[in-house]
Amino acid sequence: MQKKYANLTELHKDRDHVILTAHRGASADCPDNTLPAFERAVAAGCDLIEFDLRASSEGIPIVLHDATLDRTTNGKGEPEKLTLAEIKRLNASYAVGAERFDEPRMEGVTVPTFEEVLAAFSRRTLMNIQIYAKSDDVLREICRLYRAYGMYDRGYLSINNREQFDRVRELDAGIEICFLPGWENRSTPEALRLCRELGCRFVQPVRETVTAGTVALCRELGLRENLFFCDDPAEAVRLAREGVRGFLTNRITAMAPIRY
Repeated sequence: MQKKYANLTELHKDRDHVILTAHRGASADCPDNTLPAFERAVAAGCDLIEFDLRASSEGIPIVLHDATLDRTTNGKGEPEKLTLAEIKRLNASYAVGAERFDEPRMEGVTVPTFEEVLAAFSRRTLMNIQIYAKSDDVLREICRLYRAYGMYDRGYLSINNREQFDRVRELDAGIEICFLPGWENRSTPEALRLCRELGCRFVQPVRETVTAGTVALCRELGLRENLFFCDDPAEAVRLAREGVRGFLTNRITAMAPIRY
């Protein structure tokens, strides 16, 4: 039976466990960043669900990866230019995996709010929450909801902007953060040491640039690596034998069996 971890500290301490993070939920099987995708990921045995936060015109945090609504919904343009009511009228099931369809794949699937995801899953799984906030007000609201749903030690904010990283620390030093340095440098010793200096426990190196030295340094620094990303179970098994103990994946239903 898949072990369920009550918090990030338990997960961080279990060095033998291969962490599997469902990237945008079970995004190879369901419309990404939707409640059905998260439900499927939890049922498959993920350790964390990963999702992305943007905002409506009122500053309400919503779950959407792209800068526009074009790919995943029947809407157009930036979500920040639409009210939540307008966004909620859209169907969010036009994309599954790498394919965009002319018709929705499911009925009744909308762009969820951050609060809807927290209400449905905050006690059922841990979370990797990628931030694309365009204003301080939105960042404040994200932090408020994190506190309101007791996400301390149950979810971390993934932030690639040092200014926003520092701002979250100002707003609430208890909120856990995974800092994401520049894509090209994310696996370098300098980047990993910076993450450790910043107090991070989880890091997200890029799979193509990870070496045995990367994994060894993560061990030395007390970091848990979650490679971005791996969808091939055979490759994951090979990397796990080489010491890797964490992956983000779009194919959580295919990847979960590698741990047994």
